[in-house]
Amino acid sequence: MKIAYFSITKQGKQLAERLNEQLPGTLFGKEDLKENLKKAFLEYDGLVCIMAAGIVVRILAPLFVHKQKDPAVVIMDSRGEYAVSLLSGHLGGGNELARRAAEISGGQAVITTATDVEGTFAFDLFAKKNKLKIENIDQLKYISMALLESNSVQLLDTCRNFEIPEGRVHAYEETCPDPVVVISDRLIRLSQKHCLYLRPRSLWIGIGCKEGVPGEKIVSAVENTLRKYELSELSICGISTIPKKKSEPGIIETALHFDVELRAISTERINQLDFEQLKIKQSSFVEHTVGSPSVSTASAYLASGCGEILVDKETFSGITVSVVRKK
Repeated sequence: MKIAYFSITKQGKQLAERLNEQLPGTLFGKEDLKENLKKAFLEYDGLVCIMAAGIVVRILAPLFVHKQKDPAVVIMDSRGEYAVSLLSGHLGGGNELARRAAEISGGQAVITTATDVEGTFAFDLFAKKNKLKIENIDQLKYISMALLESNSVQLLDTCRNFEIPEGRVHAYEETCPDPVVVISDRLIRLSQKHCLYLRPRSLWIGIGCKEGVPGEKIVSAVENTLRKYELSELSICGISTIPKKKSEPGIIETALHFDVELRAISTERINQLDFEQLKIKQSSFVEHTVGSPSVSTASAYLASGCGEILVDKETFSGITVSVVRKK
C-alpha cells in the first residue's frame, strides 16, 4: 500500500515519523495542506491524517466517489491514542491500516464497519482476499444485512475452489430465497432479486492479428467473443500472443483497456504442443507467416498453465480470439 502521512503539529509530525519507520510512506506537513491532501487522495492507496477529522472531511468530501475507488483514510490524534478508519474500511484497506497504525502507536483502532463490529463474515473482504472482482457492489448491502440479521445467504460457486466458513452460507438451490452470492466467470443470471456477482480472474485471452489492426477492433472482437460464450469481461486475467505480435499497438491497447498483463509465449514452446491431442485448430498459413500453426489458442493455453480451452479461435476480420480458463 502506498501511504501518505499528514500532520500539522510538532507532536503529530513525531507520530508520523514513528509510523513511517514501520509503515514506509511519504511525509507531508501543514504547508499547502489542502492542495497536497487532495492530490494525495488521487495518487495514494492510504492516507493517515494526524489531525481533527473535521479538517479532513471538509477538504476531501468533494472528492469521494465510491468505496471501490476511494483510498483508505485513517484519522489519528497527535498522541496516537486512537486510529479511526474513516473511509474505505474493507475494499480500500482502511480498517487494517487503522489497526496497524494503532499497534505501532500503542493506541486503539476505531472500526465502525458493522460486519467487523458484529464479527460477521464479510463478502467484500472475502472478494479482496481472493482477488475477486465485484460486478454489482450495490447488492452487497443486502448480503451483509442478511448475515447481520442472522439470516442465511445462498452461494453458487461454479469455481468450487473457495473456502467459505460454515454457518449461515448455504449451497444454492434454484428455489431458494434471496439473497444469493454467485462466484463464477460465466454470465449466470438467476431469478432471485438480490444476487451479488463475484468474478474470479480466471480467463486468459489469446490474440492473433494482422499488422496494424486498431485496438478498438480487437477490443470489440474480445467483447463479442465473451458475450457469445457467456463469459465475464471482469474475469479476464491476461492477454497472450507471440513475441512477433507483442509490440502490435492494437494488442497493447487491448491489454491496457482491460487493465491486465500482456504475455508473449515463444513459438518454440508453442510448437512443442500436441495440437491433435489438445484439439487445437491449426493453420498452415499462420505457420508459414509466424512459424507456428496456432497463435491465439496455443499462447493462451500455455499462459494459463495448460488450462481448459473454452474458445478455440473465434475468427474476425484480421483477428483471432481464444479463451482459456487458467489451471
